[in-house]
Amino acid sequence: CSPNAMFSLLAPGAHIPPHHGVANTRLVCHLPLIVPDGCSFRVGAETRCWRRGEAFVFDDTIEHEAANESGMLRVVLIFDLWHPGLAPI
Repeated sequence: CSPNAMFSLLAPGAHIPPHHGVANTRLVCHLPLIVPDGCSFRVGAETRCWRRGEAFVFDDTIEHEAANESGMLRVVLIFDLWHPGLAPI
């Protein structure tokens, strides 16, 4: 599959349960757009808070989950990138 892009909206009080991708040919980038206090994201053993405009990239084959414990909507632009370690065809 080719890389995708989407807006991820997480309602107040919502939680995306732990999950993981199936192949590490792509990396995932999160670009936080609207991130009220109380929003968090866990990849493996590391939990962090999104900061508006500060993107981060991770391997989604590692278990991850998201939570919005605020009273406001959280919006993150999520897009895939080809893994830079892939060999050319």
